Amino acid sequence: MNRRHVFQVLLVVCAGVAAGLLVCRLSPPSGRAGKPALAPDFRLDTLDGARFYLNAQRARATVLVFWDTSCTVCKQEMVDLQRMSGPPDVLAAGVAAICTDPENLDTARDIVRQLDIRYPVLLDHGARVRDLYRVSALPTTVVVGPDRRERLRRVGYDANVQRQIRETIRSLTRAAD
Repeated sequence: MNRRHVFQVLLVVCAGVAAGLLVCRLSPPSGRAGKPALAPDFRLDTLDGARFYLNAQRARATVLVFWDTSCTVCKQEMVDLQRMSGPPDVLAAGVAAICTDPENLDTARDIVRQLDIRYPVLLDHGARVRDLYRVSALPTTVVVGPDRRERLRRVGYDANVQRQIRETIRSLTRAAD
């Protein structure tokens, strides 16, 4: 294979990957006929021993963040969500952090205490909910509307994701008014 041929092959591969990323990034989760996908229902125990039922969150949107105890970016998102969910910024949504490595229970408790997280922290034993939501990287954030449909799904976390969470919640709140 000569250099020119290798270059052409690489160019085609890169173009294909870029197009695939663009489609994935721009396409919202969808069900039939372009509707957002129905968010799978679940029940998990919380870090403090209570039970959390997604279907009990009907009156408002719910922000789910999948995290684990070794993920630094996850911890930053959890802190930012705590700030967004309390005064003066009051996010008009419920927030729940789903711990994907609950075997590190003591570490998870320490992190939640140190970060002063006051929303529910859920324990996903056996990665059942992580698999149900097809989470392959952390953090993954899913905003579920009051209609139980996925309205936003983002992998990773930065200021742009934070902005998208706020905008999604605001649009859902306006739609409910």
